[in-house]
Amino acid sequence: MMRILKTKTGGLALAALAACLTLTAGAAFAVPTVAWTGANYPSDISADGSVVVGNSSDGTYETFRWTELTGAVMLGGSTASIGTGAGIPEVSNDGQHVSATVIDPDSTRATQGIWTKGIGWEVSMPPIPPTGGPDDHSYGSAWGISGDGTTLTGLFWRYGQPDGSAHANSWNRITGVFTELPTPHNSCRGNGISYDGSVVVGWSERTDGVWSPTVWENGGVEVIADTGWFTEAKGVSDDGNTVWGNTHDPLTNQTSATIWKRTDSGWDENILGVLPGTAPNYGEAFVLDLAEIGNIAVGLNSFTWGNSTGFVWTLNEGMVSAIDFFNAYGLTFDPNFVIDSLTGISHDGMKICGYGHDKSVFNGPPQGFVVTMEYVSAVPVVLGAGGLAFEPNFPNPFNPSTTIALSLDVAQTVQLDIFDARGRLVRTLHDGILTAGRNELMWDGRDNRGMTASSGMYFSRATGMNGTAQSQRMMLVK
Repeated sequence: MMRILKTKTGGLALAALAACLTLTAGAAFAVPTVAWTGANYPSDISADGSVVVGNSSDGTYETFRWTELTGAVMLGGSTASIGTGAGIPEVSNDGQHVSATVIDPDSTRATQGIWTKGIGWEVSMPPIPPTGGPDDHSYGSAWGISGDGTTLTGLFWRYGQPDGSAHANSWNRITGVFTELPTPHNSCRGNGISYDGSVVVGWSERTDGVWSPTVWENGGVEVIADTGWFTEAKGVSDDGNTVWGNTHDPLTNQTSATIWKRTDSGWDENILGVLPGTAPNYGEAFVLDLAEIGNIAVGLNSFTWGNSTGFVWTLNEGMVSAIDFFNAYGLTFDPNFVIDSLTGISHDGMKICGYGHDKSVFNGPPQGFVVTMEYVSAVPVVLGAGGLAFEPNFPNPFNPSTTIALSLDVAQTVQLDIFDARGRLVRTLHDGILTAGRNELMWDGRDNRGMTASSGMYFSRATGMNGTAQSQRMMLVK
């Protein structure tokens, strides 16, 4: 499900996020592979997908750093001895720096820290800032790190202050500068930070206690969605121009996964929706990470309290459950394995991390994983080359039929084929002349024998004059 909401500028900003993935004629489809990170909770992945960080699941919630070569290596700094913990470990683009909530040098309180390979942990507090007022066990917590690895964000405690007990902050490990971020009303927290640390996103608390997605930049603060529902911004792109998280959808009365795109006059809000079966009022979905290429995001969908799964959103397919998405590409998990959340994605969208559990084991440990996708094995072509271009098919995902729109600059002979995720021909939908301009063709979800195709990912490929070909993905969901 995807709906573009026009806000502030009225533009369709999501279309500008990125072009759809396209395939050249003859491209092969390889089955994705999975690597297991251990009994842990992965929370972030480096730009190239080679490093994953997160928390252990042994009760200490110690930060780990995983690579295929080293496995999950514990970084120390656990706050288990003081019985408190918060925050989410995140990793810099190059994988050499990790932010997390760790214990302070005196082993008395939790604080914010950045771990650097070859150096270890450096902490933002103590000393506490002038407006700080720590509780018995914590100075604050870390929730995000800049892409360059210099700056973290999160919150620090301000007990005794009239405008909220916690404030968002940033801290630069190079300069040592601790910056308190302003709040519109009460408490606030930073969740994500741009590559150079200049843009922070998170939530701020209204006077009635409700959280709202918020952006801090150039010493200012802006609430980008004030709905009266508990929602927040989870992350921000390297350039600070794209923000993701969730907001309230007034048409469905659900808290829906959302992407905001900066425009000349504000932020365009793009509500992506929730997975089918999500309960109104109680269910919700978050975008937890968005690939820098812009056309694929991952996150968490809670159907009801305590019942959640991961999802993948793409510009063409909309939101699809993680299991359905991976199955469509030929990657199958054990039937007892449940994917609880997808938490991170590499910049090119090719590596996805998350965690799940074996439902056959009562109170069993989480299992972290990294999936390496193989969307294409050939160089993507430019949409519209040779005077032939697809529009996104609609609806998508679909059941039982979908409309495929194809635009031509001149009348020509076109063969339109449907392939499955392994590259096998399913249906030749058209082979003949199409007129110049926009042409619509409907696929009823059946193969060349008239049999109903199974659920999964499919590719429509149009081959025009001189062998020019364009492809796009479709998701059949039953």
